[in-house]
Formats: sequence, structure tokens, C-alpha cells
Amino acid sequence: MSGEPSTSTSPRQRREPRPPTSRPTHFLCLPLSGKHYNPLPPSYESFKTAIRQFTIDETSREASYSDDDPSIIPPDAFRYFNTLHLTLGVMTLETQEKRERAMSMLESLDLTQFFPTPVENEEDKKLNVTLKGLEAMNPSPKGIEQCTLLIIPPTDAPNSSGVVANQGRLYSFAVALREHFIKAGIVSPENRPLKLHATVVNTVYSRPKQTRAPRGRDGKNHKGRHDRGSKEKTTFNATEVLEKYKDQVWADRLEIDRVEICRMGAARGEEVVGEDGIVEVVGDGYTATATKLIWP
Repeated sequence: MSGEPSTSTSPRQRREPRPPTSRPTHFLCLPLSGKHYNPLPPSYESFKTAIRQFTIDETSREASYSDDDPSIIPPDAFRYFNTLHLTLGVMTLETQEKRERAMSMLESLDLTQFFPTPVENEEDKKLNVTLKGLEAMNPSPKGIEQCTLLIIPPTDAPNSSGVVANQGRLYSFAVALREHFIKAGIVSPENRPLKLHATVVNTVYSRPKQTRAPRGRDGKNHKGRHDRGSKEKTTFNATEVLEKYKDQVWADRLEIDRVEICRMGAARGEEVVGEDGIVEVVGDGYTATATKLIWP
């Protein structure tokens, strides 16, 4: 019998640690908050007012409904106005070199080349959108019953004559621009079509809601919510809220005039009470690391 110490290890000990997964650090987007305007144009001001009222109305429901009502949206799931945008794609820019390359590419582009038809007149030199309705990100029956994301879809706004002359212009522009960044190896490719949307509710920002309802062995209470010890996402039944806001016009002829690269992670901001008694959140939103006007 050898006097050498045993070098055998268990299968668990022999496992090599998994390499860390790179997480997205930035995203390419069309901003919808109008933070760059001072003062806000009327269309943006109306949009901001509509989003604020939506948040007030839906969070006030919590006081009049029972603790475990599945239709209640968690108050911390509502997104502030200054965070709203249309995401075109995400980027993993871990180094300064990668960040500078992405910013340089955006700043050097003639963005008008991505429109499906040539820009020939002043009317074409506007990318106006309408934001109407409310949808679940996952529109399946289960996705609505166990909702985590509520979104507002954008569409091309009619021109000054009330006609949508370039149907699909917004989407074509967004897809072409995203594809340009994907081919350059800057935006991460996705195996699904681009779905333009403004996220107004996202329960990823919510703490799991603790309820008084009895829980079963699966960790769920009788209404389908999970307790604080569960790893499952916080969900709510969106059937009622989707019906309520299906025809809501949040913004009409909202002009998008720029493209931005923003850092992941929105600042929370702080609440400030104005002279009119309205509570505003200031200092919130995403930080843009590069901005390019569509029409210089």
C-alpha cells in the first residue's frame, strides 16, 4: 500500500467553475421622455400627464381592494415617465474600447439612410408616433393572467392632413438601424422579431408581495401570488386593466428626433412637491452616453 496521500476527488470537487456570463451594459433606443426639451412640447406634456394619471389611478386601487386581490399591480412596478423609451437592441460593452466604438458609430451615422423612402419634404423630416392602448408583453391567456410586463405599442402618426402616408415607417427605420449595429457586432443579435414598445409596468422592480392567504406546499397562496421566500416573479392578473385602457390614447403625434445609447440601470430620482401640490420625480431615468439627432 502506497504511503502517498490520496489525490482522488469527488465529481463535485472536480467540476470546473462556470465562466461568468456577460450581461448587457447598454442599450440602443428611441427616447420617449423628452428630457432633452425645456420646456416640454405639448405632445410630451400630455403624454407625461397621462402616464402620471395612470399611475395614480392604478396605485390608488390598492387601498380599496383586499390584500391578496390578483388584479392589483404592485406599486413599485410602475415605471416613471423619464424612463420611457423604445428599445432597439442591447449591447455588452465591458471595455472602454467597446464603448467608444459604439458611441463613435452612432455619432458618425447619417440616420436618414435607414428610412424606407427618401426624405423629400419638411413633413418627412419628422418621425411622429401615436401611443395608444395597453398590452401584456406576453399576450397569451396565461401571460395575461400571470402578467409581469405591461407595454404601450407605438404606431406611425397621421400627418397634418390626418393621413398615415408612410405606414410602417417607424418600424422599418428601427429594424434597419438595429440591423446595422448587429452587423457591426455592437448590438447583440436576437432570434426574434423586433417588438417596439414602451414599458409602463414591470414587476422585476417589485418586491414579492406577502399576503395573508394560506399557502400550499408549492409556495403559492390561493390567489397565485408567491411569498417572500419564493424565487418566482411577482405577477398580477392584467385582464381588467387591459380592458380598461385598450383604447387609451397616451400620446398623439409625439415627435422622436434622436437615437441614444444608454447605460443599463435607471436612476431612481427623488420626489419633489411642486407649488401646485403635484409630486414630481426628478433626477430619474437612464443616462445617455451617446446621442445623435435624426435630422441635424
